[in-house]
Amino acid sequence: MNKLNSLIITILSTSLVLHFAYTATSQQVSNQTTSVLANNTLSSEKIRQIAQSVTVKVFSPNQGGSGVLISKQGKTYTILTNAHVIGIKGTNSIQTFDGKTHAATVISRGDSLAGNDLAVLQFQSQENYQVIALANNSNFSENQEVFAAGFPDDSKEIVITNGQISLFSEKSLVRGYQIGYTNEIRQGMSGGALLNQSGQLIGVNGLQSNAILKETYVYQDGTRPSAEQLQQLRKLSFAVPIQTLAKVAPNLAIIPPQWRNQQQATRPAGNTFVDKVDNIAQQITVRIDSKNNGNGSGVIIAKQGDTYYVATALHVVKNPDTYEIIAPDGKQYAVQQSNIFKSEVLDAAVVKFTSNQTYTVATIAKYDLYSYSKKPWIFLSGFPQQAAGKRKLTAGLRSYGRGTIFIHAESLDYLNNVIDAGYELGYTNLTKPGMSGGAVLNALGQVIGINTSIEPNGIGEKQELGLGLGVPINSIFGLLTKSGLKPELLKVVTQAPPQLTETEINTLKNHPLFVAQKPSENATEYDWLNYGNQLWRLEKYPESVAALQQAIKLKPDFYEAYFALGLAEYAQEKYPQALVAYEQAIEINPDYDKVWLSKYSTLNELQKYPEALVAIDKAIEYNSSDVDLYLQRGIALRNLKRYPEALAAVTKAIEMKPLFFLYLARGNVYSQLKNYQAALADYNQAIKLEPDDANNYSLRGNGYWFLKNYQAALADFNQAIKLQPDNASNYSLRGIVYGKLENYQAALADYNQTIKLQPDDASNYSLRGFLYWFLKNYQAALADYNQAIKLQPDDASNYRLRGNAYWFLKNYQAALADYNQAIKLQSDDASIYNFRGIIYVSLKNYQAALADYSQAIKLQPDNANAYFGRGDVYKNQLKNYQVALADYSQGIKLQPDNAQPYVARGGVYIQLKDYQAALADYSQAIKIQPDNANAYFGRGVIYQKQGSDRAALAEYNQAIAKDGKFVAPMINIGYIKYEKGDVEGAIQQWEKAVQIDGSVAEPQMALAVALYAKGEQKKALNMAQAALRLDKSFAHVEVLKENLWGTRLVAEAQKLLSHPTIQALQIKQ
Repeated sequence: MNKLNSLIITILSTSLVLHFAYTATSQQVSNQTTSVLANNTLSSEKIRQIAQSVTVKVFSPNQGGSGVLISKQGKTYTILTNAHVIGIKGTNSIQTFDGKTHAATVISRGDSLAGNDLAVLQFQSQENYQVIALANNSNFSENQEVFAAGFPDDSKEIVITNGQISLFSEKSLVRGYQIGYTNEIRQGMSGGALLNQSGQLIGVNGLQSNAILKETYVYQDGTRPSAEQLQQLRKLSFAVPIQTLAKVAPNLAIIPPQWRNQQQATRPAGNTFVDKVDNIAQQITVRIDSKNNGNGSGVIIAKQGDTYYVATALHVVKNPDTYEIIAPDGKQYAVQQSNIFKSEVLDAAVVKFTSNQTYTVATIAKYDLYSYSKKPWIFLSGFPQQAAGKRKLTAGLRSYGRGTIFIHAESLDYLNNVIDAGYELGYTNLTKPGMSGGAVLNALGQVIGINTSIEPNGIGEKQELGLGLGVPINSIFGLLTKSGLKPELLKVVTQAPPQLTETEINTLKNHPLFVAQKPSENATEYDWLNYGNQLWRLEKYPESVAALQQAIKLKPDFYEAYFALGLAEYAQEKYPQALVAYEQAIEINPDYDKVWLSKYSTLNELQKYPEALVAIDKAIEYNSSDVDLYLQRGIALRNLKRYPEALAAVTKAIEMKPLFFLYLARGNVYSQLKNYQAALADYNQAIKLEPDDANNYSLRGNGYWFLKNYQAALADFNQAIKLQPDNASNYSLRGIVYGKLENYQAALADYNQTIKLQPDDASNYSLRGFLYWFLKNYQAALADYNQAIKLQPDDASNYRLRGNAYWFLKNYQAALADYNQAIKLQSDDASIYNFRGIIYVSLKNYQAALADYSQAIKLQPDNANAYFGRGDVYKNQLKNYQVALADYSQGIKLQPDNAQPYVARGGVYIQLKDYQAALADYSQAIKIQPDNANAYFGRGVIYQKQGSDRAALAEYNQAIAKDGKFVAPMINIGYIKYEKGDVEGAIQQWEKAVQIDGSVAEPQMALAVALYAKGEQKKALNMAQAALRLDKSFAHVEVLKENLWGTRLVAEAQKLLSHPTIQALQIKQ
């Protein structure tokens, strides 16, 4: 079941309090009451008192639920709840029975999809709260009475229900629910206690009866109940057995030893993908011992006859020494110096040994290692020196590219060494001395590189911090040829493995191989630091934070622990907390440049750019030889829009070491300065240095986009996609180019692919929604914007875009609500005020519209559209032509290449009777946009006002040629024809106008007058009444004259308007 399905289940069955009653795969509980229960039964009243004292209300970003106090140590209380109740990010708190609220820290959080829907929190308090006793045995009796406690969402008080156990399932449901009982469980009671008759905790409420989704009742092994069994399950509520706590938090002191032993005994037999990788690693990894220099590792990559070829790191076999290989079966093989083939540049070597035994040969993965992957988890296999010959497998995340490794280099000398040694693989895997030369494996157990090093952390040897480094396996092919190996003997695959699913990732994180050993009671601060570091590498951030805080508790001036604590908080996007930790480290040791760099990154996330610049300058003060620090200084200055200084900083970095990603960075600054030719030159250089890096083509494609060279941009995005077919952003960018080239179907296909690759990214839906909006498929656009808002409810742009869709659907109130929300989220975005101003005009709230346009101008004085919008209100609604003229003029000054404002200002000049100025504006609009029908019409109006009917007709005909459905020039042509005596020609013009748009009153009124003059009174009167119902102003002669009705037509109109029927209608209106 994927992450999205899990989310749906959480929403729809919320409290997730689940019903569990599967008889076919469940064991019927014993009819015999256990002696423990019989001897220790408490009264119902007593049990309710206990439940009330130990049950707490949990508040979290996930809406919260309930919890139960399970232990106290000093001032520290421990709470047990459901994993789905608490949030991974954000702040959690709890409320005890006395009404007091306490901040709570997540100590351990199980994986619901792996059957461990439990979480452990802790809080500090001076108060003396009661804690619950854990039931020590798992025997349950049929119809045994149980009590369920919790805080329903619809109640401020605790609710305690009683019922009976119906079954205990041998197979757990997908979230680990096994105890089925009849108690009523309401939404919000998730995480609350399930107590036996002795007042002991036997489980944690998790699922209420009659959950909405059938997916809720899938078993952990993937099987499903029959329809009849499902019916039985739905009748019950379900809880997670208390024994599951041993899986989620095995190191809690209150857990009975037998529970831990039972968990050890019931571990899976080893059929997960992690076990398969470990099995492969065991068969291909060898130990390389030396007489004088300790041991290293290697990997068997080929066999030729009885000769095996082992890839390893050069530094493992570099020194003159006596070496032997310890094969996977423990057999020892002496290595002759003549059988060691050393690279002259890379930190890589190939060693041959001969054996008549059969050993497994590794599969080599030869594909783009830097291709985009959401979670590129990899594995290291090797023999740590202090592990007494025992092999170790570690898991971690591979960095996204070479640049990530290079920017971590702490000095120019070290950077040169990294490049020269071929360290192009970086990863978070824990690597220890002795593991050098071991295999770096992908999720299928294929070799992608050789583990070689760990970057120096500048702290000391007791800390296991730093990124692991390796040489890609592709780099050593030449060395294999040198060793005499025939390339065809290699087992090579060229296809990248599929991305891991969320379930597989959770399996990896919780696999016994990677469980970090919690330090003992007498552990040192370094033990706790390294424990926290191991948890951080597996993305178990809350547990990592708790461990690092323990290290700090043991050594308050432990700046290394504060630094690591900041990293763990930063990984959870808890930037204020990370900042506090970094500042503590700096206070203790102010000259550690890596902390200043991390502080800079955190300040960037908090958008505190001036402070970020100060931090990066401090880092440079303490380490002026780090190329990356100058790059980051350039980024800091770019964020402050100090682009010339940013250019200087990045150029300094390039002068120190001309790396491809530095050219990319400088190209980005040039783009900010709109110097796209210079940007292209830098992107070209980056491509020259790294022709196989997709990001280089993506950025150059952007450069071509800004130069409006869309075909070149398309070619670059095609190349980027070819190199990284699973990178969603490249499809998005190409989709935008296709849109510009009016290939909308291709654009839509690209946006669909983007969503397929990244279904949880709100921006992808926003892009597709915009395309649907542009294609006038407003309902499809709304659906996409709704999804974007669901995924990212705090993004103002999505509300703005949805507001636009509502506007075009003429749902002005819905549009107004969205713009209000957008402004609430981002009150400094001028464009939102612009859009809301438009809505206020549609709602005829002109003062509110003016206020919004004025606010937009205040926020962005160079916002031409705000001046145009405000000018429209002054011109069209308030008839304040002088103020409108000033706004249009300012807008045109800011945006001189936009034709429409000239048309609008021309209309103002007509009202002010400055016809020459109006003609000049209309002519300028036509120059900018030759197919602008409104501009031709405007010129026609002026010529008609000046009595130049022939010139007016020419302009009106041009307007109609540009827009065949433009009724205004047709109406005016009719006026000219009527005055010249061509009554039938005039009538034809007006009839055509009515046929095109029956909602316009003017041509209908003109037709009515012409027909009345011809004696068709009945028809004329009906049409006149219809016209006046549409716009009663056409009953006034002054309005007719303003609209260029000629003398003859006005005279005939006066006759019609004096008719009693029309007079009566006017009185009625």
